[in-house]
Amino acid sequence: MAKQLGFFLDVNRCLGCGTCIKACASANRLPTPLTWRKIWQKEDAKVDQGQISRFFLSTSCNHCANPECMRVCPSGAYAKRRDGIVLHYPDKCISCKSCVASCPFGAPQINPQTEKAGKCQLCYEEIDRGSLPHCVQACVTGAIQLREIYGNPTDKLLRLTAPTPTLRLTRPSTFYYPPKGTKIL
Repeated sequence: MAKQLGFFLDVNRCLGCGTCIKACASANRLPTPLTWRKIWQKEDAKVDQGQISRFFLSTSCNHCANPECMRVCPSGAYAKRRDGIVLHYPDKCISCKSCVASCPFGAPQINPQTEKAGKCQLCYEEIDRGSLPHCVQACVTGAIQLREIYGNPTDKLLRLTAPTPTLRLTRPSTFYYPPKGTKIL
């Protein structure tokens, strides 16, 4: 079985501070307002306890096992490395926006300066040097982690990024430790 790297986010540790977004944007020299990582505020209603807890999801490209962006790209601008990282090659991009339209997670985005698609590359240069992605390095609480995925870790984790049929199709490599007190179905 091929190696698959993926993000793990502990929502109990994420402060929603945006340091991961700033580190990514700076390292990749992204023009404002383009970001390859986003933070979403969510609410978890515990009806039986009468409580609502808020938590944050830091999201980026999921480096899917079956990337839809790669499947639909007519110019071969996407490739998947042996470690599971899904790369985009802007020099091959023809700006057709097929990847933007097809990704159920909204990861590929059009750069307003180049008018070509771009997305999180999982800081593969850092990984190749034995380091971690900039977002992981910048996270002050350690909420974002990069790990190798073995088998199907969904018995302990949630995938909170898209409806279930999409998860079976693309098999995203981003997992979330759920808010404390949340039951995994």
